[in-house]
Amino acid sequence: MSLDFQFFPGRVDVGNVIISNGNDKADITELFKELNINTNVNSISAVAEFVILDANNFFHSWRPNAGDDISIEISYSDETKIFGFKILSINNLSNFDSQRAYTLNCVSHFYYKAMHFGVRGAYSGTTSSIAKGLFLENLDNDKETFNVWEESSGSQKIVVPEWSLAYTMEWLARRSKWTDDIVRMKFFQDSNMKYNFMPIESALKRFKEPAFKYTYNLVASTLGEEQKPNSADTIRAVKDLTMDNSLFNIKRAYDNGKIAGTRYAPDIVNKSYDPIGFNYFELFNKENYLNSLPNFNSYNYEGISQYDVNASLTQPDVSEFNKVSDASNIRRSSVDMSQSISIEVVGNQLIDIGQVIELEISSPEPVSDSREDVIDKRFSGNYYVVSKRDVYNEDVHKMALGLVKESQIGA
Repeated sequence: MSLDFQFFPGRVDVGNVIISNGNDKADITELFKELNINTNVNSISAVAEFVILDANNFFHSWRPNAGDDISIEISYSDETKIFGFKILSINNLSNFDSQRAYTLNCVSHFYYKAMHFGVRGAYSGTTSSIAKGLFLENLDNDKETFNVWEESSGSQKIVVPEWSLAYTMEWLARRSKWTDDIVRMKFFQDSNMKYNFMPIESALKRFKEPAFKYTYNLVASTLGEEQKPNSADTIRAVKDLTMDNSLFNIKRAYDNGKIAGTRYAPDIVNKSYDPIGFNYFELFNKENYLNSLPNFNSYNYEGISQYDVNASLTQPDVSEFNKVSDASNIRRSSVDMSQSISIEVVGNQLIDIGQVIELEISSPEPVSDSREDVIDKRFSGNYYVVSKRDVYNEDVHKMALGLVKESQIGA
């Protein structure tokens, strides 16, 4: 297939779907129907779903199985990418007229190994450097390198008691305090198959401007239809938008520690404790936030007491951070903050999880002569992209983006 991509925003050329069991390869491009790639900042691996329509009984002749490699070549307007995965399971097997349909559920090469590879031993250094060393030592696919690997503060001595590599990496991320802010790291794979060890909040310091601007109104373009050449309206238009069922839920925010909290970290050796507090409103003017106003009114909230007994079981000669008793342990990530929205848009390979985008939503109030373009300022603004679902269906690329924000734009 050959497309003049500039005339078709969201169009791609899908080809060369190859499955391999280590000894033999098979081209199943003709059987390919759809590919969904799901990524999330809370997930250690991308999850791919290959939908197969099999009229040649390939399932019987080849016998695809868990652990087989599968790759797909996708051409965009300016580049061609090859995505590779490990088959984790085969689901949804059914007879469909004269064809057999099934789904190949796949994960990254790194995660497939990390699920069962055991880690045991003593390590010292920053948690981010320990995690990076383990990651690079066990990386078998050169296309799954890392994109962003932020530094954590404080040196630690830890012993890993025969945990899986996957659990160890996630545990180290939870223990890692970012050097630039009182937040913890996340370890995830993005839609370019690159790994990231970073807090979502670091996007504010890595990018001066939002990566992209989307608009939502009643005349949004329809996905999949042919559009005008280089139509900016097409690629920026939101086709569908779904809001969180429970917005600005102050009880949920309070119970989950989003507003404020106090952690008491007892030191059994010295028979003392240090109360460490966090307050969303006090930090708002001191830290970088997505937008200019907080999501909640600044009532006088008292924090929830949390106890960290493990903080006492550390070696006195190691960094204070080994106690894990700072405010980053009670401050919730921006991913967990209160306002979330999902949007469906035309495919754009430049958009990825871990970025910041701007979303402009039209207000439902009537347009007057004095106000031609009314923006809903409660829901518009900058958002973190925390999840992404890429859908490749023959020659069309669509995306569903999960967005969150911990603040709102001014009046």
